[in-house]
Amino acid sequence: MALLFLFYPLRWLLRGLSWKWALKAGTLLGTLHARCWRDRLYRQLRDGMRTVWGDVLTLADLERQVRRHLIIRYKHLIDGFFYHTLDATRTAHWVPAIDGRCHLDSALARGRGAIILASHFGSLGMLLAALVFRGYRLYQVFTLTPSPHHRTWGWIERAIMRAKVRCWPRDRIELAFWRPGTYLRPLYRRLCAGDVVVLYGDGARGQQFTRVPFLGHSLSLSVGPFKIAARARVPLIPAFIVRQADDRHRLILAPPIVLCDDAPASLQHGAAQYAAQLARYVVAYPEHWFTWARLRRHQDANGAVLAFARADVDRAQFYREAQRQGV
Repeated sequence: MALLFLFYPLRWLLRGLSWKWALKAGTLLGTLHARCWRDRLYRQLRDGMRTVWGDVLTLADLERQVRRHLIIRYKHLIDGFFYHTLDATRTAHWVPAIDGRCHLDSALARGRGAIILASHFGSLGMLLAALVFRGYRLYQVFTLTPSPHHRTWGWIERAIMRAKVRCWPRDRIELAFWRPGTYLRPLYRRLCAGDVVVLYGDGARGQQFTRVPFLGHSLSLSVGPFKIAARARVPLIPAFIVRQADDRHRLILAPPIVLCDDAPASLQHGAAQYAAQLARYVVAYPEHWFTWARLRRHQDANGAVLAFARADVDRAQFYREAQRQGV
């Protein structure tokens, strides 16, 4: 009901405005959400921030950070309403700066590809646009997993995803949907061909995890991206995109993480390097990190650890449904 009677009419209305005025509406919507609708998302954001900074932030500070985060979320959603209008000129205006572009160019000059190690931080769509419309070929991997149980309008969600996919020039970007447990051979082929593969460093899926220091806690990270980089012999370049005061974006490509092999010590070192970079930007721009709502503290034999929540998957049932629906 919310999609049919709120989301689609809102998208139609905001598309009639300029990008700047539509984002002002995002500020209003985020503020109203924080002050009038203390829903499950609000509570999860608050609990995630309290888990990390419970001894530092006052209640007023915590509520202010949640409000700022919700405003960024609404603006990110509204950015997506305008993806279909993106071209080189508009992208150069919306994302005028790419810091550290030399790191990516140096990696590609060696004749192989590189992995952009993105995070659930800032506007990923604008990150992709900034690179695609500056001439880079991208291969973006999405992990295909079941929708949470509370999402029952799967046909609408698939329609939204197909609409987003059609926004990008297919000669410069390919969006791949990967199911856990299937082969990664196409990804390795892309890296060998010199393409730029985009993976998430703070994803919840994976077969092997390691613990790394993060904001005074231990954080559980999947070593999958680091193992792929080591086996393909390509660098990982952490990427963060920050919304400026004028709502334009600044893309930062951090110095590359280079792994000599896929031994456990090497993977641990690479994950720790990434976690240090992520912590730096989370401290500077906590409202940009969308993972707060999924952050949970767990206790096991090795002690307390922060982990990203994920839904339990009945893998066999999921694959049968995916095949039946033609996903």
